[in-house]
Amino acid sequence: MRPTLLLALAGLSHLARAAINWDVYEYGVVPTFQWSRSFPDDGTDPGGFQVLCRHAATFAARMYKLKDLGEAPPSGLAPWRGGIEKFLRQREYVGSWDGVDHKGLERELVVMEWGDVPEGVRAWIEEQQRDESEANEKRWLFAVFDKPKAEGEGENGGREGGKVPEAAGAGGGKIVVFPAGAIYEILPLWVAKGSGCERDLNNLAKYKPQAGEDHTVLAWPVDHTKPQRDIGKRDITFKIEALSVVETDEGKRARQMWEKMHRTIKRNERRQQREEREKAKKDIKKEWVRDEL
Repeated sequence: MRPTLLLALAGLSHLARAAINWDVYEYGVVPTFQWSRSFPDDGTDPGGFQVLCRHAATFAARMYKLKDLGEAPPSGLAPWRGGIEKFLRQREYVGSWDGVDHKGLERELVVMEWGDVPEGVRAWIEEQQRDESEANEKRWLFAVFDKPKAEGEGENGGREGGKVPEAAGAGGGKIVVFPAGAIYEILPLWVAKGSGCERDLNNLAKYKPQAGEDHTVLAWPVDHTKPQRDIGKRDITFKIEALSVVETDEGKRARQMWEKMHRTIKRNERRQQREEREKAKKDIKKEWVRDEL
């Protein structure tokens, strides 16, 4: 096989590995994870829809496992161990990337500098935390902590609970901790700024798991790296892409055709089930008559 062909195949193999999260098959996902990619991964537009706007952004973060909580930074999260453990005990774990659940102490957490989180996401976190009802308490999936002001300061920098500290702003003295699965609910907010369609991407009412007949916003974390744990590194990057789409006339006709076909199939299935029930009743009556004779 020629070297050029070998190189081409190697490149394709790398792309395939990047596109598939094999942890999904090895470890499984949490039962509450319902998201899936809703647009092609090759950069083309979703079939039947016109893309009004497409925007992506890449973010720097660190990824830890629960077994790292007792280690000192940068390889661990010892200063915040108490606060993080309390925060996690009060909530159902929502999974890592693609909802993967590595289970036990292998479960993963993402840590970011509070100032590196987009303004719209910070505002959403603060809004959620202003609602102190018990039901909403369990929905907080992002915990914000002060950094220790001095070496040797107690766990969680003197703060517990995971709420955004007063006057947190965009300063560099805070971190935000969350399972990667927490971001799927608000993906468009991460890339709204600078998109040219901020109004659409900031409107979570338009954000749907799949494109529909209405004006829809789609989003997905299209890429994420893994930390080099073998050399003590925890750094990662992740890239989020969002699209604002509307159904084309051709797409509408195709959707209506498939909906009509689906209704026809369902009607035929129900008619067949009725006929089978009627036949079963008649067979039972024949048995009764035969027994009486």
